[in-house]
Amino acid sequence: MLVAAVALGFAAAFFLGKHFFPGPESTTPHSKIRDSVPVQAASTRKVHLYFASRKGRFLQAEERKIQATDTGSAIEAIVSALLEGPEDAKLVSTIPTGSKLLHTFITDDGTAYVDFNSELSLLHPAGVTAERLTIYAIVNSLVLNLDSVERVQLLLEGKPASTLAGHLDIRIARTANLLIVR
Repeated sequence: MLVAAVALGFAAAFFLGKHFFPGPESTTPHSKIRDSVPVQAASTRKVHLYFASRKGRFLQAEERKIQATDTGSAIEAIVSALLEGPEDAKLVSTIPTGSKLLHTFITDDGTAYVDFNSELSLLHPAGVTAERLTIYAIVNSLVLNLDSVERVQLLLEGKPASTLAGHLDIRIARTANLLIVR
């Protein structure tokens, strides 16, 4: 009887201890990288990519099809399609030629980190409007197409940067901006 009571005491302490003193696997959602979440069963998906109008003041959507098996591959496919530029001659890319996607990942809180080479900043044209269009072409294309992406944090060469071209702060993750879409 004594052995059973001691065993029951250890079992209760073990389960209560896990409840009140979580281990390292229970880190905050903001610091934990999310495992890939299926986008949909089919590998082909329609998305809307955002490019600048010829006058360069607003973004316009262009429908495309991408191949993706999970959220991570969808992020890469969308950004790669943005880097290729628009198919519609009435639209122009907001991302400078020579920019390359280096890495992407998404956290449990829905923040997609998109890491570019330094050319995204070094070759960027001057002007606050051009900078805003570049940022939101990327952010809107990801947030408005992927349910698991709530915000986007841009990185340059694996590190946070203060700005792309000297005008807008990119040290914080951004949500979609529909005010510049026509």
